[in-house]
Amino acid sequence: MWHRSILECVDKGKKRGLCLYGAGYWGEVAFKVFQKLGITPTCYCDDNPEKWNQKKNDLPIYSLEQGVERYPEAVYIVCIDETKKKGSWDREKQKHMVERLKSLGVYDRNTELRILYYVFLLDISSLDQVGEAREIEDNIKEEDIQNIILFNNMSNSGSYYLEQLLDGHRNILCLPYSETLENVYVNRMQYLEGDELLIEMMAQMLGYLHSEFEELYCVGQHRFQGYCVNQEGHFIKDIYIDPTIFIQQLKLQLGDNRKLKSYAHMLKVYFAAYNNCLGKKKEKNTEYWIFYHMHLPNYDPSTMYAHLNADEFKRVENLIIIREPVQHCYSWIRRFVMKEKNNAAVKKEAFSHIINSELGIMLEKKKGFENVKAIKFEDLKSKPEETLKSLCRWIDIPYMDSLKSTTVNGIEIYFPALTPDGMKYITGNDQTPVACVRFTEAMTLWDETRLNMIFSSFKKAYGYENSIPEFLEFSREQLKDILKRDFKFATLVEELICEKGAEDERYNVNEWIKKLFMEYIESHQKEKEYYPCILPED
Repeated sequence: MWHRSILECVDKGKKRGLCLYGAGYWGEVAFKVFQKLGITPTCYCDDNPEKWNQKKNDLPIYSLEQGVERYPEAVYIVCIDETKKKGSWDREKQKHMVERLKSLGVYDRNTELRILYYVFLLDISSLDQVGEAREIEDNIKEEDIQNIILFNNMSNSGSYYLEQLLDGHRNILCLPYSETLENVYVNRMQYLEGDELLIEMMAQMLGYLHSEFEELYCVGQHRFQGYCVNQEGHFIKDIYIDPTIFIQQLKLQLGDNRKLKSYAHMLKVYFAAYNNCLGKKKEKNTEYWIFYHMHLPNYDPSTMYAHLNADEFKRVENLIIIREPVQHCYSWIRRFVMKEKNNAAVKKEAFSHIINSELGIMLEKKKGFENVKAIKFEDLKSKPEETLKSLCRWIDIPYMDSLKSTTVNGIEIYFPALTPDGMKYITGNDQTPVACVRFTEAMTLWDETRLNMIFSSFKKAYGYENSIPEFLEFSREQLKDILKRDFKFATLVEELICEKGAEDERYNVNEWIKKLFMEYIESHQKEKEYYPCILPED
């Protein structure tokens, strides 16, 4: 469930009492955050018997049952008992703690408030003491932003690379690695105003701000720590912005009303405030574009228009970066399954988005939606200048020499690449990611052949070489026979799910993926139309 805001939680806690479920590291942080907001929690509850009947911050520690018996009307906040180390938010543990609160009848929508999103409150003096930003003539204002590119990806590496190339362009405003903010607007932001809105908008900036907690992976979640490094592989902390300055900028953009008019208004406020923090100056007669890196594979370009009013932008364009699909499948399996062993990535819903993006489904033309272009990762790598000149011509902005280097917030960055010689740190312009590779560790030669056949329509539409016959040349019975043998990469996915997944997350991956391929083949029209591609300038 979506809580309204941390201030609503504070208000209810003052009336009913506030119990922190988890007397570990995050319980300590929660105590400080709530005190900063003017409320002292009532008690701690913890599942560890060794902590019972002790005190923490002068508050008693009870078992959960004892706490509920004493304070049955209180607001209970889950505080994951994580130690202060580099690590991620323990979702499974959180789920277990939530279920315990539900079973005892003390769960409400504030229970799942994640205190880590509010650590910025400990890095500023107070909301009231943070002064207003002075009206500066060359500050970019939200009303100066006329256009938006909704950017989505098939290729992870390609999406970061393109964003880093566009980072320094004077007409383009980036909020790096931002991902979609649609859900948070629909479920929370549109209902808030005043300090409630200010705090919840700040909470979405977790990972962008200088903080005493910035070393924690779950706080620096926007891939800065893993991707924004120097030549030696050390994280560049100068990427972060000052939280006090960002609050000032939000106040300036929102004005006295401090209420959002629309989803587009929220995006404009975020992008203008962020780029002002970087020192970007408004230039006369400059049309600004938001480069909104939503980072959604298998994205339907028609879905966003319910949130974008026709008069809020002069131009709304969709851009999708693609990669040769067999190479993408191999790279994805190698990274998420073989290297990182990321169980969340191989759950059926998440994995289906990847497979559907490799089938090119998001690139199939939809009636009434013409403002979509594709751009090939391979073109960006082999002919970056020529490809970016075409992109600039498409959105009618000048080509600039800044597009020749990969930067984030104006700082040249490197990122890690695993090579046969070990880890090395490369710029985005390095050709390593598109070098010829053998796929044998993730797929057999027969797997590769069949994927080229299944992906043939997508490959043909975007000029990828393919010497394998198209699936349209085979009968249904022949295709069923071709798909009979298991795929090695699907077997690797299933092994990971069995190793790390919960019992209810397991599924026969080979059976599922063969069915998905067959359904795609049977529904495929011979003359399928695809969105056009931005080609390198001759």
